[in-house]
Amino acid sequence: MIRVFIVEDELIHTEAIKICIEEAGLAIAGECNNADEAFDLIQKTMPDVLLVDIALPGVNNGITLSERVNRELRIPHIFTTSFTQSQIIEQAVDTNPVAYLRKPVDTASLCAAVKIAMKNEHANQKTINCPDENAKTFYTKIGDKLVRVDTDELLLVKADGDNCITLVFDKREIACRSTLKAFCSQLPSNFIQVHRSYFINTKHLDAFNEREQSAILKGHMAPVARNFRKDFFAVIQKI
Repeated sequence: MIRVFIVEDELIHTEAIKICIEEAGLAIAGECNNADEAFDLIQKTMPDVLLVDIALPGVNNGITLSERVNRELRIPHIFTTSFTQSQIIEQAVDTNPVAYLRKPVDTASLCAAVKIAMKNEHANQKTINCPDENAKTFYTKIGDKLVRVDTDELLLVKADGDNCITLVFDKREIACRSTLKAFCSQLPSNFIQVHRSYFINTKHLDAFNEREQSAILKGHMAPVARNFRKDFFAVIQKI
């Protein structure tokens, strides 16, 4: 389900937007009424879409907040506002919003804007292959950076929601906005799926906990679901 984070300081509009989100079949990832506090909450919840009012109390406003979210988190944002001044609109446009909705927001307009946001987001979720003689290295877009991923060092990949994954290494973890399917399609054959939310690197498989039905990779555990167990044990027998 698509998760929407609301940044709005007027309670009446917040409640109206919540109703629209529910009517559109979306989920509320969180809410905040202050631009100065919103970024940390957005980064923590990593929603699929940000719905933000331009005029917010605090040192920051909706425009500066959205500019930072766009630059550092690459989460698509939709502006909601009562402003009509051309100067304000021009500043808002510079942050690359998906849409600009006038208050009061209606369900049909919100639903259409979110669909456009997700279509654009999926179009941008592309892993960039780096030519390598052993096909063990590639670059993936994380925030505003292209980060090198060495598949020999990668232990497992787990989904954290519909459009977020975590790359788990021995000593670190990297959060990445992508679907599990799209990212893992780039991985070599030694990565296998053991759960609808987990892929593991069999080169680092140390043990299998029969009681907990979990694979163990350098101290990290991944559940092995019943419908993936047959393929998992087949791979173990070949190792």
